[in-house]
Amino acid sequence: MMHYARTGILAILAFYFFFYLVGGAQAAPIDDIPQAVQDGLFGGGDSGTAKLFLSGAILASIGLALSVSKVNFFGTAIVLLATAGVLTGMGWLSAWLLVLAGLIVAGFWAKEASIWIGG
Repeated sequence: MMHYARTGILAILAFYFFFYLVGGAQAAPIDDIPQAVQDGLFGGGDSGTAKLFLSGAILASIGLALSVSKVNFFGTAIVLLATAGVLTGMGWLSAWLLVLAGLIVAGFWAKEASIWIGG
């Protein structure tokens, strides 16, 4: 069984490892960050892969922080969907992934609501 102190240390190490990987991405405007990460990690090309990679890293770090702080599932889902909406607005995440995540959360909520209503 993993203790919470070890989880925090692992989260900090993962945070520093992530920034070690993308340390070459030194860009002031936010639009230049995916291209710099694409050049540093994947050797150039289209920045679509880097945008998905960065979006996944941001969502995973927020999800980890919320799960360690023991926020319930629906609170975590709301924060993650709001963050995915911001990432979609920035152009880093596809709108279809946001819609798919929303449908999955709605399916979970419908199952819980049917159990609550049906008894």
